[in-house]
Amino acid sequence: MSSSSGYAVEAVDVKKTYGGVSALKGVDIRIPQGSIYGLIGPNGAGKSTLFDILCGITKPTSGTVNVMGMDVAALPAYEVARRGVGRTFQRTAIFGHSTVYENLLYASYGRMRHSAVHRLLRLPVWREDMNTFADKARDVLAVCGLTELRDQLASALAYGIQRRLAVAIMLMNDPKIIFLDEPVAGMNEVETADFIQLLRAISGRRTIVIVEHDMAAIGALCDEVMVMVDGRQLVTDAPERALKHPDVVAAYLGASDDELV
Repeated sequence: MSSSSGYAVEAVDVKKTYGGVSALKGVDIRIPQGSIYGLIGPNGAGKSTLFDILCGITKPTSGTVNVMGMDVAALPAYEVARRGVGRTFQRTAIFGHSTVYENLLYASYGRMRHSAVHRLLRLPVWREDMNTFADKARDVLAVCGLTELRDQLASALAYGIQRRLAVAIMLMNDPKIIFLDEPVAGMNEVETADFIQLLRAISGRRTIVIVEHDMAAIGALCDEVMVMVDGRQLVTDAPERALKHPDVVAAYLGASDDELV
C-alpha cells in the first residue's frame, strides 16, 4: 500500500490535547516516499507525541493523518502495523532468553499460514512456511550484520547489536515505512557508525522517520528535518541549514552552532 501523491506521510493541522494541555497545536508535515526524515526539538517540543500519532499508536484530537495511503487515525495500531508500518522503541524490544534466529521466527508467525496441527504433522504448508521464513531470515541477518550471531542468545549481545536485532525483527515483515525512536541513544561512536550504515543499507525502497537527540546522527542520515518547539513546527529544511537557523539555535537554549552539529 502506498500513497499516489509521492508522500509517505501527509498530516494536516494535527492537534493533540491532554486534559486541556495542548501537546500539538496544529502541525502540518509531508514526508516524501523513500526519504529519511528527522523530527527534532528540545524536550517537551511535542515531537514524541507527533511521532506516536504518525505510527497510529496515539490518536489525534483533530486533524488528518495519512500514512502510506492509510487514515491511521481510523485504524487500530495493530492494523496499521499489519499494513506495513514498522516501529522501534527507546527500550529495545527483544526476547532476551531466545536466540537471534528465534527472535526472527517469533516476528514472522503472524504471516504464516500453518496451524499447530500442520506443524505437529509436518504437513506441506508447514514446510513451505518454514522454507519461506528461512530464506527471509537469511537475507535479513545478512543485511543487519547478524549472520554469525544467529545462534547467540539475544541477552548476550552488546547493546548496539541488540538495536540492530530490533531492526531485523521489524524487517521480517517488510515494512514500507519505519519509525525509529531515538535509535542511537546510549550507543558509543563505533556502534552509532555501524547503525547509521545499517539504516542507509535498508533505506531507498523504504521511508524512515527518526526522532533523535544525536544531532551528528541526524546530520549524517536525514534528507530533511522538522524542528519542533512548544507543539509547533519551527523550521523544516535540510539538516545542515535547519540546525544553523537562528530560531533553531535560540530554541536550543542559545546553543552554539558547533554544539548543534
